[in-house]
Amino acid sequence: MKKSIYFLSAIAIFLLLTPNVFSKLNGSPGAKTGSPMDGNNCTACHDDGTINTGSGILSVATNIPVQGYTAGQTYAITVQMIQSSRSRFGFEITCEEGNFGTAKTGSFGITDATTTKFVNNNTAVTHKQGGTSGSGSKTWSMNWTAPQTGVSAGVIFYVSAIAANNNGNNQGDEVYTTSRPFPEAPSSISETHNNITAFVNPISKDIMINAVEPIHISNLEVYDISAKLVYSKKEVLLPSAINADFLDAGIYILNMQTRGGKIITKKVILP
Repeated sequence: MKKSIYFLSAIAIFLLLTPNVFSKLNGSPGAKTGSPMDGNNCTACHDDGTINTGSGILSVATNIPVQGYTAGQTYAITVQMIQSSRSRFGFEITCEEGNFGTAKTGSFGITDATTTKFVNNNTAVTHKQGGTSGSGSKTWSMNWTAPQTGVSAGVIFYVSAIAANNNGNNQGDEVYTTSRPFPEAPSSISETHNNITAFVNPISKDIMINAVEPIHISNLEVYDISAKLVYSKKEVLLPSAINADFLDAGIYILNMQTRGGKIITKKVILP
């Protein structure tokens, strides 16, 4: 009888001391993406507080075009955590307006209820216990519907993930964070705008923006193929040029907003 009491007491103490080990198997408690609004990431529950120091790779893939999302359109989102020799994984993803900490935006949709669920008042998606096991990697998929009203600053997806060593406690787990920004697609895109052309100067490699007559641009932004903002400038008078020495070869999208509010988008290819 005494042995049974001691055994049950030992189990009770173990459970009291290690609640996080079991609770986090069924998802993040929420607000652990590392975003400006959330503040915290997965280190709040795992490891020693360091991030992105391991050998793993955390990525976010989507079919949102490089030119940007369309208001009200639904897109596929995939989060992948890769780290060899790890067999237990977890994540949380959210989306916020691009002006860093103003509001959550858009709405997520669960596409696999066995592996993922909503968290943080349905503003984020995290893993369920059925979505934690993997052999060197784990992938989670969901949908995201863009906000119905425009977000001038665009949106940013924030993700925090873990590659756990599955040792029964929170020590030795690797924590990673990443983010992906996307602009809103221009409501009036004109690749063949008669008054404005964009091309790369074959000699200087500068990006040249020519205009038939002077045009005042209130905001000029350049995005790379991954939708990362690589250059921006206010109050530009066309024609103008952008020194592209700091840019790698590839495809770039120029978003230009006139003082009248019209959006003009051009594509250039740097050799």
